[in-house]
Amino acid sequence: MTPGENELHTPRKICPICRTENEATAPDCQNCGAWLDGFSTEVVAIPDAANAPIPEVESFIDTSMIPEEGIGILVAGAPKPYYLHIYKELIVGRPTDATLEAVLDLSELEAYAMGVSKRHAKIRRTATGFEVMDLNSRNGTWLNAGRLIPNKPYPFASGSQLRMGKMRLLLVYHTPSEKHLGL
Repeated sequence: MTPGENELHTPRKICPICRTENEATAPDCQNCGAWLDGFSTEVVAIPDAANAPIPEVESFIDTSMIPEEGIGILVAGAPKPYYLHIYKELIVGRPTDATLEAVLDLSELEAYAMGVSKRHAKIRRTATGFEVMDLNSRNGTWLNAGRLIPNKPYPFASGSQLRMGKMRLLLVYHTPSEKHLGL
């Protein structure tokens, strides 16, 4: 057997996000961190253009239920979406000690087992939409295919996907143009 010949016959997993070849036993992509196994892409489909939002969100979230100045969040595997009004900002994670912050508690969806920190990420309303910020979480946050640098805000389009640890979320809101057109 010549050097490298065995490598040609080793089964590999191809990342659905960045198309990088990974070891057959790898749970996450070595390049972009996308989850390679399981149900994560069965509920929230990953678009062909990994950095583009999902165009047909209505099949996942009833957009008429999203409050004005609010957001609809579907967690992969959850029975129904969350429809939330965001006054200023929302902490996404698991329960912490008593706080006055608005918190989306994902603990009932096995968030701890999926690597979601207590204060994992923050979603904040802006003049043009929303932005997300990783709060220095232990297992990281990805917006579509890109890993977020902690404590740096990233604007996102309606229909974007957020991954916190191994938990996937679809984020949908009314864009400013939809509000002005009365859609």
